Amino acid sequence: MLAALVNQLDHALLVTESATRTLEDWSRHHALATNPAIRAERNPDAARPCPPHLRDHLNVSPTEAHRLLRYRHVRLMCGANVLSQADNWYRANLLPASMNRDLETTDIPFGRIAAQLGFTRHAIATEPLWTPLPDGWKPPHTPENNEALLEIPPLLFRHQAVLRQMDGTPFSAVIETYTADLLRFVPPDCNAD
Repeated sequence: MLAALVNQLDHALLVTESATRTLEDWSRHHALATNPAIRAERNPDAARPCPPHLRDHLNVSPTEAHRLLRYRHVRLMCGANVLSQADNWYRANLLPASMNRDLETTDIPFGRIAAQLGFTRHAIATEPLWTPLPDGWKPPHTPENNEALLEIPPLLFRHQAVLRQMDGTPFSAVIETYTADLLRFVPPDCNAD
């Protein structure tokens, strides 16, 4: 069941235009918090150069990167749960001044701020960081009353994507790392009638 849940979430995030909205739907469906609203906890002091392959997707040369690209690092939160960490590089020159101001000064998720652009999201890479069923997972004999808990590491998977405006112009690249807090809910009772 756990493998299916992780795969379901991974797939939903890969095919969506808005990771924020998908995380909000997941949080609501699995009751991760009393209020399932997603908020971005911004780190205003964070600095990280854009990886060359993502910079290329944004049509920015190495010499222009320091002038054209801005960086935003956030933790997307639902209640006390850290659902993901996102490194986002964006072309401020392609965004309205009000969006740039909100990105630099608020804790509103990027997708919510940029929603009025009607952007599309294009997955560049996906990387599983953990799988609940690695090779050789099934032992030859499982005790009847096994109370051992499955160890879930803090990070589940990572996505890289580029966001494009309606005319196809790339304006943002993101690396999102999704956490085990996404699985902090009571599983449904499989024995219920």
